[in-house]
Amino acid sequence: MSPPVEQHDVVIYGATLAGIMAALRLRLRGLSSLILEPTGHVGGIVAGGLVKSDPPNVIEALAGLTRDRFFGGIGHEYGAAEPRYRFEPKVAERVALRLLAEAGAQVVTGARIHGPADVETRGRRIQAVLGRRARFFIDASYEGDLMAAAGVPYTYGREPRSRYDEPFAGVLPHRALRRSEFAPNAGYPVGPPPAEPPGEGDARTQAYNFRGVLSKAADRLPFPRPDGYDPALYGLLGQLITRRGITGLSDIVTHTALLPPGDKYQTNQALFIGFDLPGASWDYPDGTWARREEVIAEHVRWHQGMLYWLANDPSLPESFRADTRAFGLPADEFADSPYGAGFPHALYVREGRRMIGQYVLTQHDLRIPGNTKATPVCCWKYGIDCHIVQLYPEGEHTIVGEGPPSGTEYNEPADLYQIPAECLFPARGGIENVAVPVCFSASHVACLSARMEPNYGMLGEAAGELAAQSLRTGQAVQDYRYPDLAAALEEHGSVLSLPDLEPTP
Repeated sequence: MSPPVEQHDVVIYGATLAGIMAALRLRLRGLSSLILEPTGHVGGIVAGGLVKSDPPNVIEALAGLTRDRFFGGIGHEYGAAEPRYRFEPKVAERVALRLLAEAGAQVVTGARIHGPADVETRGRRIQAVLGRRARFFIDASYEGDLMAAAGVPYTYGREPRSRYDEPFAGVLPHRALRRSEFAPNAGYPVGPPPAEPPGEGDARTQAYNFRGVLSKAADRLPFPRPDGYDPALYGLLGQLITRRGITGLSDIVTHTALLPPGDKYQTNQALFIGFDLPGASWDYPDGTWARREEVIAEHVRWHQGMLYWLANDPSLPESFRADTRAFGLPADEFADSPYGAGFPHALYVREGRRMIGQYVLTQHDLRIPGNTKATPVCCWKYGIDCHIVQLYPEGEHTIVGEGPPSGTEYNEPADLYQIPAECLFPARGGIENVAVPVCFSASHVACLSARMEPNYGMLGEAAGELAAQSLRTGQAVQDYRYPDLAAALEEHGSVLSLPDLEPTP
């Protein structure tokens, strides 16, 4: 006799913040969920190293269970009455596990979708994922493997400017960052100049990195020498350090983010050439898991090798190396990381696949004050934030960092805007029982503003409520009733409009 087939109300792919918030909303509607997590850990990047979270520029836009239960839960862990947006990874993971238990969600880690064979569909409906059957499915992963395997249309990289008439779309050499302090201006990770004309699309993705956590505590772990360590990779960084008069790691990281209880620090890109690794991310979004593991390994070698180089390379002054050795990896974080104790277990996938759904959010939705939507599920405001896509030489001494549309180290501004429900599901005529809150329907340019974890959490809440309504009515997600969705979202604190969104009389 064959074993019984698992049946759930909803299967969620990805124990990210979006997936957790979706599960919590489903529980409040009396529905069960199974979460299939492709890695070995829950909480996504907020438990995996991104511990200086980016709230919206209008703080009132962050609302619902995401604000009150997740970031509020982190505040509670530190004895604060208000949400906290700087925190330790272990605290974020603790809150994530508590909310998953509250949601009654069954979680299976290490469950990866490799392609269409792992997703059973019939007509316009998904039947099962990795052998787990459900009536509705939510793809809350950073990769979007569920939607892709189910045949939902998607894209990745950068659309051409002509696709949506977006001024910031495509290759942007005229808006690139330029630094003229290198001689020579070649060497890893600098690549060849792009062949595409300005405004043309490509398959390139902005730089990923590990959001590391450094410690000055007495029990800190020394920076390890990674396999494949090559000090020659950091020649351009060495030039940058010398010409800018940087005296140690303290000059690079301590201004970025001091974390509680006061002896831990968040790392990000920092210098023009730093912890980001432009060019290494391009194969990740649409790659196989085998190729993704190679991409991750390259980022591990780069990040760990850089820290080891800063602490040990004889080309740097001893005072610089001594300052660096005052830092180390935290002994109380990431104990079971596959990349070594104290090192983050999650690569920061800033942008992966993007669904082409019922509505595509574009630059035009970000830059028109009062541009309200008929079916909003949340409000958001954050700058158009693109890390460098590619580094290439120009002339004899200049390195170009192409990708950021501002041409500076600051983001292009965005207005306060709303994200409509139609960004969360496929176009009519497509799959009828799936919602996608992380790889949601947006252009590259729009994604640059909306790609922040607090927003993903709110979109996860909306995905949970869409699933609950679809299961209650038996209708396709495209046939949802917005008044019912809005009431369900607002019941648990979601904010769907703000005064600044109202058109000026």
